[in-house]
Amino acid sequence: MNSSGTQNHPDLDHLSSDALGFMPWLPAARRLRRAEASVALVPPEAVAEVPLSLTTIDSADEFEAISIAASDLISNGRVAKFLIDRRDTNRPVVRFVNGNFTEGGAVPESARFHYMFALAVLGIGESLEEFNAVTYFTNDKRYVAGVVHSYFLDGATEPVYGLQVYPQDVINEGAIVEALRVVKEQITIMGARFAFVPTGSQQTTATVAAELTDAGLPVLPLDQILGTIQYIPLNLGEAWGFLRIFPASNDELRPTDIPVFDELPLDLSVVAGVLTRAVQDTNSHVNLKSKERHTPNAVLRNAGPDNPRLAPYADRPVHLIVAREDFTLEETTEDVVAQKLAERMTQPLISLSWKPESEVRSYDELAKSSRPAALSASRRYGSKAANLGFLAHRLVLGRVDDARSPSAIKGYDLVPQGFAVPLQYYVDFVDHPPNGDLRAKLADLIDSENAGALSPRERAAKVADVQAAFLAAEFPPDALQRLRAKLDEVLPGVEKIKVRSSANAEDVPNFDGAGLHDSFAADTDKDDLPDRGCRVTDSSGDGGEVKRKVKPKSVLCAVKGVYASLWNKRAIEERSFARIDHASVAMGLAIVPAYDIESEVAANAVVVTRVLNTSDVYGYSLSVQEGNNLVTNPDPGTYSEVTIAGFISETEPISLTITRFAKPTRDSIERAEPVLTREQMLDLVDLARRVENAYCVAKRDYYSGPCEFVTVDNQKQKSLDLEVKLLENGQWVVKQVREFGGS
Repeated sequence: MNSSGTQNHPDLDHLSSDALGFMPWLPAARRLRRAEASVALVPPEAVAEVPLSLTTIDSADEFEAISIAASDLISNGRVAKFLIDRRDTNRPVVRFVNGNFTEGGAVPESARFHYMFALAVLGIGESLEEFNAVTYFTNDKRYVAGVVHSYFLDGATEPVYGLQVYPQDVINEGAIVEALRVVKEQITIMGARFAFVPTGSQQTTATVAAELTDAGLPVLPLDQILGTIQYIPLNLGEAWGFLRIFPASNDELRPTDIPVFDELPLDLSVVAGVLTRAVQDTNSHVNLKSKERHTPNAVLRNAGPDNPRLAPYADRPVHLIVAREDFTLEETTEDVVAQKLAERMTQPLISLSWKPESEVRSYDELAKSSRPAALSASRRYGSKAANLGFLAHRLVLGRVDDARSPSAIKGYDLVPQGFAVPLQYYVDFVDHPPNGDLRAKLADLIDSENAGALSPRERAAKVADVQAAFLAAEFPPDALQRLRAKLDEVLPGVEKIKVRSSANAEDVPNFDGAGLHDSFAADTDKDDLPDRGCRVTDSSGDGGEVKRKVKPKSVLCAVKGVYASLWNKRAIEERSFARIDHASVAMGLAIVPAYDIESEVAANAVVVTRVLNTSDVYGYSLSVQEGNNLVTNPDPGTYSEVTIAGFISETEPISLTITRFAKPTRDSIERAEPVLTREQMLDLVDLARRVENAYCVAKRDYYSGPCEFVTVDNQKQKSLDLEVKLLENGQWVVKQVREFGGS
């Protein structure tokens, strides 16, 4: 047994092998049986007369015949694998893999994986482990494995053929030149342009860049490719709705609309699908929500009122399909649009259950029992607060006094101190006898929304009335006293705190609720007004972002503001779209010190424990932004750095592949260097892997296989979404962790 309590030789049948993958998760004793049992469907582009192995690619049609739609780091164009046999170093021979080759009506594993191809075509004698070692993790290579990836840049109709190797391949500069020349010589497509595309930061070309250029193989970085691609699918799917090109008012958008934006708004209502001209962050709340609610989302760089593919359908009912290689639009009817929405909105309402709890508890108190018990506290406190207790557990990130925990090793607490306020406090607040006006307005809003009877304007008006009633309502005096006593006990002397939402309508299956509710800063010594009334104000920051504040900036008003945000217009729309019964929702609280008390914020980061938008790459997706600009809700005109951390086991090196550098402010230029050092990025990946391993052990329904493989399974049904800050003093603050059900 290993430290996770799982067996060392697990059954891996739950892992899919249908991937571009360079390194299949097939145990050596079982791989041949798996190969013989392959049942993949024949792709429509399959060409039966093309053999499994080719020594040359002589035309664009032949490349099309043996390649498959790209689904790796950039889903643009097509890919065909190659394998160079260097057993005779004086005569290296390249073989191209026909990815559409079939046997008995199915694509065999030999057409999918380099190792299985080498067994079938070259008759090699190496085990899988030895093949990996002499192919990827040495400079004395017996084989070189890679792909030819066609990229359509700047809207061109003819591709650039990018030659690239596995992201973790440690290939040195001399070997890059040798391998690429061998491959290029065997591709005789007339007029073809080529490039070397590094896919890992260790694949450097400093001493050979000129040599590569002279050989017709200029270096083409991934971020440069992304900067010139016209179409980038972020969430595949189809939608029916009215095409709204650069809508004048986002507040008027409905679930039957498909808006086209210049730049993605932060507070986007529920819509049927989205196209944007500006590049989106894959880890932003909007993209993560698109994945969870299965609505298509894509970047179209030349989108706008004059786009010839969009303009004919402006304000008309359309059927949109976002696919890997392109999108399609076709006209439909208003009746079909209405029918498609009705099919979803007529599903039964889902009632969320929770448990009464009267005690305010610190995260350390929630962490005292087992890890599963800490997670299950979400039934009483909401997931955000309960998950902070889980993170603080000694077997997860722990505290500085927990021997051998990550916090003890670093010498500081990775998880903020603070406490959880139960869902029952919210219910007691609403039910407090003097708050009859609040209850009446809230009941009217819930009844109208559950009945599906509100227009956007009517919903906005009722929301404004309900939220004003929350801010004016009276807080039960005994509850407020208990909350203040806990504040003095857990955060003595702390002058600035953050009151964060922890609703029971967050982090539930297929609905994470990210970004729907408000958090408010408070000064612990700030007095309330004599009537205990509060206001919420919106102000524009230097970057054009809207910041919400409560006045006065007291603990009471911050709590009321978070309670009122349960009824934000977007939160209501998202819950309605997910068919959640509004009468069953309640708000818990996660209270923490202000994050910048010890030091200024140097960077914000989001880690999703899978590589988004592909099933073909193993590892994690990381988005990082300089300063205190958020990744999840970026300031207008800014975007974060996007990095893929590639790994397939904890014993192999991690590759870091930057697909986009950060633009920290509206007026700044894009950075030319990473926000964090390599050591900091690897540290962040290590923290995320520790959390995911512990979460898998604690929550049995998170992952269907042995937990020792959870971090490297790119086919897992769920992953985690972590939000982290790095302070100027070099310390990490892990803000939260939540489940994410999209891919």
